[in-house]
Amino acid sequence: FFDLTFSSMKGYGKEGYGKGKGKGEGGGGGGKGKGFDKGGGKGGGKGKGGRAPQFQAVRDITYAGPPGFNRDTLPSNFVGPITWSGKSTERSRDGEEVSGEFPNRGPDCKGTIGDKVEVVVNMSPVDLTSQQRNQYRVDFEPEVELRRRRSYLVQECLKECGQPISYDGDHLVYAANLINGKKEIVQPVQLSVGGDETQLIQVKLKWTAHQKAALNKQTVMFFCTQFKAAMGAQKDRVCIGGDYFNLNQAEQVSEHMCQLAPGLDCTIYTTQCGPVLNTDLMFKHIRTDTVWDLMQQMQRRPNCSNQQLINTFTHKVVMPSYWDPKKSVIIDNIRFDLSSTDKFNCKGEMISYADYIKKKYGVQNHDLNKKQPMLESTSRTERDRDGNFKVTHFIPSLCHLTGSTDEMKADTYRCRELIKKTAVRPAERIQKIQQNIREMLGNRDFAAKLQPWGIRMTPDLLRIQARRLPSPAMRNGQSPIQIKDGSESWDIKFEWPQLVPAKFSKWAILTYNQNEELRYFIDQLFRVGRDLKVTLETPKIFDTKGDNRPKAYMDVLKSQVAKLEPDFLMVVVPRNTDEPYKSVKKFLGHEAGIPSQFVTHQNISKDPLLKATKVLVQMNCKAGGAPWTVDLKFAEPTMIVGLDVHHGGDLEHKGGSVAAFVATMNKECTKYYSRTFVVKARQQILEPNTSDQPGLKKLIKEAMEQFKKANKVAPTQIIVYRDGGSEGELEEIYKYETKQLLQGIKELECKAKLTFFVVLKKIRTRYFMLNPNNDKEVGNPYPGTVVDTAITNNYIPEFYLVCQHVNQGSATPTKYQKIYDDSSLNANTLQMYTWCAAHLYYNWNGTIRTPAVLKYASTLAKFTGQYLRGKEVSAKLHGRLHYL
Repeated sequence: FFDLTFSSMKGYGKEGYGKGKGKGEGGGGGGKGKGFDKGGGKGGGKGKGGRAPQFQAVRDITYAGPPGFNRDTLPSNFVGPITWSGKSTERSRDGEEVSGEFPNRGPDCKGTIGDKVEVVVNMSPVDLTSQQRNQYRVDFEPEVELRRRRSYLVQECLKECGQPISYDGDHLVYAANLINGKKEIVQPVQLSVGGDETQLIQVKLKWTAHQKAALNKQTVMFFCTQFKAAMGAQKDRVCIGGDYFNLNQAEQVSEHMCQLAPGLDCTIYTTQCGPVLNTDLMFKHIRTDTVWDLMQQMQRRPNCSNQQLINTFTHKVVMPSYWDPKKSVIIDNIRFDLSSTDKFNCKGEMISYADYIKKKYGVQNHDLNKKQPMLESTSRTERDRDGNFKVTHFIPSLCHLTGSTDEMKADTYRCRELIKKTAVRPAERIQKIQQNIREMLGNRDFAAKLQPWGIRMTPDLLRIQARRLPSPAMRNGQSPIQIKDGSESWDIKFEWPQLVPAKFSKWAILTYNQNEELRYFIDQLFRVGRDLKVTLETPKIFDTKGDNRPKAYMDVLKSQVAKLEPDFLMVVVPRNTDEPYKSVKKFLGHEAGIPSQFVTHQNISKDPLLKATKVLVQMNCKAGGAPWTVDLKFAEPTMIVGLDVHHGGDLEHKGGSVAAFVATMNKECTKYYSRTFVVKARQQILEPNTSDQPGLKKLIKEAMEQFKKANKVAPTQIIVYRDGGSEGELEEIYKYETKQLLQGIKELECKAKLTFFVVLKKIRTRYFMLNPNNDKEVGNPYPGTVVDTAITNNYIPEFYLVCQHVNQGSATPTKYQKIYDDSSLNANTLQMYTWCAAHLYYNWNGTIRTPAVLKYASTLAKFTGQYLRGKEVSAKLHGRLHYL
């Protein structure tokens, strides 16, 4: 909940770039000159000797180079990723057909700068185009909603057609040849709807297309239909929540009463080297104790109410232990007016829930006869005889929770221990991925679903070329910064001055107790301030007289602190709690417009000099200063913009989401202009939900005006990084958000050029560096490793970049998709801007996954949604990083 402070970073690094005075020095660019193509300028100072990644040996791994796919047969528009379930990620808000056209996307993102390295990717080539198909649309009269019933009807209708048939579970049927030589088929089928009752259903098939053996969206979706059927045909994999897991290989974690079942997350991509299957490990957390055990634990606590139990378990996924094959259900309610001993009408016979389970499934459980409340689940598709969605009840002692409750997630020790088991190292990860693919291809039931259609897969993982970008030159207020061990991290030392020191001439401290530890901490702040060149005048101290209740803080804040109107306020609280943080932050941000810094008494009492350094650096940032910068080598006035949206939070209006807009205001990227507005609940497109709120068009105009005011010149180049979207929403983002930004630029009569990136962090693509001396050893890639060939999309310019150092588990790259570009910036420049900007997040003394301006937007959106209840801060704070 509290303002974060800097942390140290450990791990392996890399050799410095450029020439240095001795071995291991450098960390900067490779020579003098303008721009990134002509040399990187001066190095970033003397670095400690870099060391190579921690390579680990892999066994029985086979690689393959990018297949020689005919580029002329690649799709001429954008085909988004499609999950193995056959669901396209592309969608449109207005219901229009997704065109996949991005006419102003600009040139490709293939760069040349940096050292070449080889990486292995968790992708395997797939041959989809060896056989043509006939596509039929299937309809049911009357309509049948339950998927398994539709599958039964199609199977009965076509059981004597004499050829392989594929059904996607919805409205599409595929056949190699015309079914019975006909383009239209109508077949009545009797469907059992409960007991002895049946219903006559007309199954209607109508031929819609002859799909050629070509690579397009229809071919990819057909592959996913068959792949899903093949996954379901394997007896050792269980479908839980739409994904398949192997419960036989689950790892027991008895200490935390759970098991971790391994599974696969598969997505099909259309790339420059043809179609590939992206496969990554995933884990399903399943409790080994029952829901009844967890409910009893909660009921033993004082003041535990039924409503608390409902809040804990509703909308959670549980797995009944007696179902075979295993399935999962979502709990929508807990019925305390029902119990396992109550009776219901089962085909004309009154029987208790407990006796029904014993009779039908042969379950013997000593808790069945205990009076347990019933878990209630409402079907999303199946209806009862009255036309209502079917309601099913489950006995808690026979259900196991999948996933975690909020209380479990708050247990940091438990989460840390589970992460150790799921954060798989690179060698183990690719070994398990390839082992799973081999097991699937060796499974007869799996192969039987793919072979009749000429679909061929290989377990070989792609081996491609990547590049390692040079580290940028960094400096503080006095000298170049040493980048530690090439891990793209550095020490925050109290003896080096801030790049832009702030002046605290009228600041105050609000505390609950003026004890010796606080006075000593203030002395350390003044000591550190002299070295950091931060001017600190004597603060005015306000005291709640030992009362640490939220009301006491707010009373003193409104009656005494507000009258002083300080430029900055430090708030000291005994511990890290939700209140008074929310109340104080909301008042200071929304009403008073005063930047603030929260500290806990526990933190300032331990190692006060180190804590004073970290706190003062953060205070300096919030007051308008900056600790360091990098040389981005802007050739013209450039503004970088970060956009993000946060869902949920604690909003006063029901179900709103908050969008954030953050823009750089100078060439050093140390000054920012930050704004927020509310969008509709769960809406990804950044469109305000009321007309009185600023939208993107207004905000880009205001940001450009602020930029011109600060620099005496308007920006001629604007680079936007947009987070919070998905690849399925690219077209909507392109149609609405780029249009809004371009309209704002045009209304200012400015000739600024726009480059718009959609940034994707939640991806399953991973690549690992191969040991140049032994290709049977892999490790996490160096920070700055970029991939822009082979596995990138064949239509939209994109690249993958690993910015952060990872010391646990496997690194995940970030994907950058360029959907609009009317500038003349080349790939080298855009990649280096992105890489350099990842060094500028002032809440961490190292690189982060994305450009800092995007992280600031994410932090601001979350801060506004969770702590300001969706209200925007005072205009006095728009130019401050008050939300750090």
